[in-house]
Amino acid sequence: MSEENSPIGRAVLAPLLGLLIACGGPSRVMPVPSPATARPFPVAAPWCVVPGRDVDSALAVAQALQLFDSSSLPVEPQSVERVVARVVAKGSSVSLSVPEGWLVRFAPVAKLTLGGGGLVWVNGATGCPILLIRYE
Repeated sequence: MSEENSPIGRAVLAPLLGLLIACGGPSRVMPVPSPATARPFPVAAPWCVVPGRDVDSALAVAQALQLFDSSSLPVEPQSVERVVARVVAKGSSVSLSVPEGWLVRFAPVAKLTLGGGGLVWVNGATGCPILLIRYE
């Protein structure tokens, strides 16, 4: 009795043939792109000011005010607070302050107005404003 006609040979050959038919034929090997072409280019950080420029309170207010230009209610800065990260080493008693950004709070110019204004975060490194709260 040959191996082709044995029950074990048929038991292996039948599922293999069924899988080949179900998959639509033999698989095709696709070339893998080289790693240099497969990687996307790194995304540059969005800078709203010239890199290296110091973002002070006046620039933070000017950047934050851009988010309220389309508003029908005129707003004015109510408060400007610098946010600083503090690192304290206990053993050597070293303290380091790193400026992180600015919180700018706006209020409507007309004092007896309901709504208007809001709270804006201005990144200290990039100068980009992010609207946190808009009072409607």
